[in-house]
Amino acid sequence: MASVNSVELLEISRRMEDRLVAARVDSSVIYMEDMAIVGIDPSVLEEWIEDELLAALAAERGLENTRKSRLLQDRARQLYLRDELLSTIYRRIPFPDSSDVFRYMRSDSLAYMVERHYYQILVSNESTADSIHERLSLGESFQITAERLSIGQKAGIGGDFGFLTAGELIMYGVPREYVIIEGLGDVTYTTYGWHIFLVDEIRPLEDTSRVVRSLADDIYRQRMVAARDSVLEIAASSREVYIDSILIHSTGQL
Repeated sequence: MASVNSVELLEISRRMEDRLVAARVDSSVIYMEDMAIVGIDPSVLEEWIEDELLAALAAERGLENTRKSRLLQDRARQLYLRDELLSTIYRRIPFPDSSDVFRYMRSDSLAYMVERHYYQILVSNESTADSIHERLSLGESFQITAERLSIGQKAGIGGDFGFLTAGELIMYGVPREYVIIEGLGDVTYTTYGWHIFLVDEIRPLEDTSRVVRSLADDIYRQRMVAARDSVLEIAASSREVYIDSILIHSTGQL
């Protein structure tokens, strides 16, 4: 570790150009007021000194790509301004109250007003899921198969999720039509992998408070996404935007 004693540090209370200096390496300075603005903890000042020393040495040795440095600075500014804007917008979004949540639940009673006893098998690829689904359709035990082959957290207990509303699984990205089921469902995909669900019992919703809490959070997230999409549309409406579609397709994003 480089010794900060090898650098002539100014006292933290010394004034430089009528501003209190917190730390300095040559012309690179952190002022007291900057620490407050950016939220720099005093405990990281020695780390900043060491990082600045190493950065200065790298520049002296010709290691700096000035274009890369500029791009990184632009990206940091971009993220800072994005977060400032979105924080301002998100603070204005009201958290849903119970009446909002119950209204939402009643609008889709099959998803939120009944509970189903779910079992799940989760695997990492589609061909395995299709093979398992075929065997299950022929009468193979779901629970035993889940214990043997599922990579889900509940595999050890036969994939037993207990009673949940379909909406709670929808919140995790499972398509609605694959969880509003009776009996064995079809193979479906989410970011977690390939799923097969089984429902062996349906009953009226009992644990209302659990569903209200999780759904309130989900509604709030939806409001945040809608607000972000709205302000993004406003931002794009008066600006020329171009993106190379070939590059995007090559990364699988579209």
